[in-house]
Amino acid sequence: MSDKYIKDLSIEVLVGFFMFMILIALGVFTIVLSRQNFFQKKYPVAVCFDEISGLREGDQVFLRGTKVGTVKATTLENNHVIVRADLNSPVQFRDGYKVEVVSSSMLGGKLLKIYEGPLSALPLPKDAVINGEKPVDILEELGSAVASIKKMTAEVSAGEGTLGKLIRDETVYNDLQAIMANFRQISEQLAQGNGTIGKLLNDETVYADLKKTMANLQEVSGRLANGEGTLGKLLAKDDQLYQDISASMANIRSITGNIQSGEGTLGKLINDDQVYVEAQKLLKELGAAIDDMRETSPVTTFSTVILGAF
Repeated sequence: MSDKYIKDLSIEVLVGFFMFMILIALGVFTIVLSRQNFFQKKYPVAVCFDEISGLREGDQVFLRGTKVGTVKATTLENNHVIVRADLNSPVQFRDGYKVEVVSSSMLGGKLLKIYEGPLSALPLPKDAVINGEKPVDILEELGSAVASIKKMTAEVSAGEGTLGKLIRDETVYNDLQAIMANFRQISEQLAQGNGTIGKLLNDETVYADLKKTMANLQEVSGRLANGEGTLGKLLAKDDQLYQDISASMANIRSITGNIQSGEGTLGKLINDDQVYVEAQKLLKELGAAIDDMRETSPVTTFSTVILGAF
C-alpha cells in the first residue's frame, strides 16, 4: 500500500470514530435532558376516555402535583380512546378516583392528571377499568361564551329584557330626569329652610332648644346621681329607704298571714263561718221585728188617738 492510501484510511477512521463519539454524547445528553431512566421499573396503567382533547404520546402524567410518568400511547378502541402511560411508582386507585386531561399552560399542551381517591375509600380491584373524565375544551367553552355574549348584545340592541328597555326606552330616561328634578327642588327647599326638615337644617332655634334640653337632662341626671329629690333618694346608694320598704312589706306579709290563719278580730271575721251565721241570724230577727212593728203600727196609732181624746 502506498503511504497516501494509508493516510486517507487513517483520516476516515478518525472521522468515523469522532462521529461515533458525537452520537454517543448526543444520546447521553438526550437521556439526561429528558430525565429518562431506562433501567427504572415502570408501572403501566390504562385509562379509558370518550375523548382526550389533543393529549399525545410523551405528555406528562401528574399525581398530587408531582410528575409520576409519561403517556406512552393513545389508541382508538370500540369508540373509546385508551391512554396508556408508564408510571414511576405504582398507584392504587380507590372509590372516588378521578383521571382527567387538563391544559399544561395557557399557551397550549396537555397533561394527564390523576387523583387516586380518598385514603379512607375502598381500593379498586386490579382488573378494574379506569375511566377518565371528559376534558374541558377551552376553545369550545370560549366559543360558547362569545356566542352567549353575542346573543345577549343582540337582545339588548333589540330592546328586549330590562337592560334593553333601559337603553332603548326613553320613558325610563324621562322618569329619571323627572326624579332628578324633584330631588333638585327638594334640595332647594331644604336649603331655603322650607318645611320641617328645612327648619331643622337652617333654624338655630331648634338647636338651641335641643342644647337647652340636653343641659336640663344633664342637670336632672346630676341631681339623681347626688340623691336629690324622691327619685334621687330611690336611686341613691343609701339603702335606708329600701330597708324601710322591705320592713313594711314584711309587716304586711305578716298581717296577711295572720288574717289568713284566722288570728285577730279581722281574721275571725274572714275565716270563722260562725260569725257569718250569727250575723245572718241577727239580720233575719231584725227583719222580723221590723215586720212586727209595721203590722202593729196602725193599732198603736189608733190607741194613742183614743186615749189622747180622754
